[in-house]
Amino acid sequence: MRALDFNTWTQVTWEAISLVCEAVPGARGATRRRKPSSRPLSSILGRSNLKFAGMPVTLTVSTSSLNLMAAECKQIIANHHMQSISFASGGDPDTAKYVAYVAKDPVNQRACHILECSEGLAQDVISTIRQAFELRFKQYLRNPPKLVTPP
Repeated sequence: MRALDFNTWTQVTWEAISLVCEAVPGARGATRRRKPSSRPLSSILGRSNLKFAGMPVTLTVSTSSLNLMAAECKQIIANHHMQSISFASGGDPDTAKYVAYVAKDPVNQRACHILECSEGLAQDVISTIRQAFELRFKQYLRNPPKLVTPP
């Protein structure tokens, strides 16, 4: 997965968004006819988990993590440390209301997480995630880890 280039990551997230749009009743963006899924992209994505599909969530982004909480019951759905997030992207022009990000779970398997945003918010979400990464990197540069030499 690390060897994937930017365009391939983007294709993977767009494919994941399209698959969710098709699988979830009422998802916007599912009405368009898309080309058949690419076998290599499908193998990267693996199986879908739609347990929380369509559920309103509260997204919290900080320099340390990205947190998804079910809006109604306040259950934590996901808490991804920033270092476990590989990539984030908005949807293609037909699915511009969606944001997708790829993160590693505790078992070291990557999953693509899809968020449907209110009108006009997807770009703000992507910008906020980008800013969190930039701030995190600046913090790292100010306080780099110290090398410890064994005695």
